[in-house]
Amino acid sequence: MKIWMLSTVVCLAAGARGMASREPVPPPPPVEAPEGYKWVLNQAYSDEFNGRKLDDEKWHNHYPGWKGRVPGLFVPESVQVDDGLLRIKIGLLDPPRGDDGEWWIACGAIQSKGQEAGYGYYETRMKASSLRTSSTFWLMNPRKDAEKAGKRTELDIQECIGDAQRWPDFKHQFRSNTHITFMNEEKVDGEYPVVKKGASYDIGSNVDEDFHTYGCWWVDAKTMHFYLDGEHVQTIEVSTEKDPSPFDRKMFINLVCEIYDWEVLPEKEQILDDSKNTTYYDYVRAYTLEKDDVK
Repeated sequence: MKIWMLSTVVCLAAGARGMASREPVPPPPPVEAPEGYKWVLNQAYSDEFNGRKLDDEKWHNHYPGWKGRVPGLFVPESVQVDDGLLRIKIGLLDPPRGDDGEWWIACGAIQSKGQEAGYGYYETRMKASSLRTSSTFWLMNPRKDAEKAGKRTELDIQECIGDAQRWPDFKHQFRSNTHITFMNEEKVDGEYPVVKKGASYDIGSNVDEDFHTYGCWWVDAKTMHFYLDGEHVQTIEVSTEKDPSPFDRKMFINLVCEIYDWEVLPEKEQILDDSKNTTYYDYVRAYTLEKDDVK
């Protein structure tokens, strides 16, 4: 009898620990699903960052095939997961790297290992750094697919700079953009033709002051609706003049903090200031629409 009671207690305790360790199911996106459909979490591109390290089954801790933009080098050391947050911290490279020491700023990026993100809803909750470096959330189609399709597609959901100097609007706007590079056309001045369409919305405060949720419902090959803190604030309708289905390629997800060659470089004193040098991502969530069989 005592053995049975002890076994029961142990089993109940283990079950309680198991229930407590389960992560809560994220809420559905702030978008009503079309009639007959429901939103389903796409686990391959979702992460609550609740562990003690980056989930290397889902993410690269760098940007494969791209080192960054001089003088900002992507290094895995800039990427950390702690206290329920993904942190991308800008730092100094000591010693600088490269033949001429041209890489002296440590930047960071993560990229999804899955590369087949399609139509659906994508969202992150983010607080930008207070540096003149980017804090971003975006999607792009893989290089091999771009070469095969003859076009590169890029969907920038949020692209901001906490201490923007050259274009100060980057400090306080929800800035979204689309880029289509037509690689099957002749280059002009050494570059392939690019079609862009963007949208921006004033957040009402600087992007480094607090967390905000930035979301996008990628509806179809030409339509994207953007959501700030759960409210629809802007829409991009991509031109179909050159391509009737411009955004029909599967893509991968990027969270990147980098140097822009058109922005004033951050000062070393700022880079060393831990109250300014980190972009925080609370989560990344992706959802797809599936038929709802419930009558």
